[in-house]
Amino acid sequence: MTDLPELIAQTASALVGTVAGGAIALYVARWQTLRTAAIQAETTTAQENAAVRLAHSLRVRERETAAARALLERLEGMYQWLPSLPDVAEEQPVLSEHARSNCSKAMQSVRSGMSTDLLMISAPMVRDRYRTLVALLYDIGWRGAGRAHRERQIHDVRNYLRHVQHTLESVIDGAPLPRHAAPPGPDRPGDEAWLPPDLPPHWSDPADGS
Repeated sequence: MTDLPELIAQTASALVGTVAGGAIALYVARWQTLRTAAIQAETTTAQENAAVRLAHSLRVRERETAAARALLERLEGMYQWLPSLPDVAEEQPVLSEHARSNCSKAMQSVRSGMSTDLLMISAPMVRDRYRTLVALLYDIGWRGAGRAHRERQIHDVRNYLRHVQHTLESVIDGAPLPRHAAPPGPDRPGDEAWLPPDLPPHWSDPADGS
């Protein structure tokens, strides 16, 4: 009889321990379930955000590539009429009136690209180089800058135009842009033509037509 209270106490203690242990195990299991769900939700959100960023990046790249291609087409139209650039503002062109008229139209096309296609490209260096080319074209074509150095004028613009072409090609290829180079000064003395610091391999290819 004297052991009954002790037995009851032991039984009660064991029962409490079992209940408490079960409660703790249930709590831990529930916490683990909630934690797993939270991690899965965070992972899903991160994946969705990454997918949104990737889609946006692809749209931007597609837009910039299309814009760069459109600008290259404008420059190609300008390239073939460059020999008549110094004639644009002259009363009597050295070359034909037909060539001067087409050169003037090509200049307008290149300038128009500055307020349309160029705005689709976000890189400031690309924008600056294209705008500098437009300014150079109009300085020589309309202001008559460097009139005493006609051949150098043509070579300066041709080389800087190709420097801009190389820059736009880098945009399309996703490659590093050519190094910065101060543009040619059309009013400078001397006959030595301007050259960019980085010459693409195809510039030395006779089939390139340069």
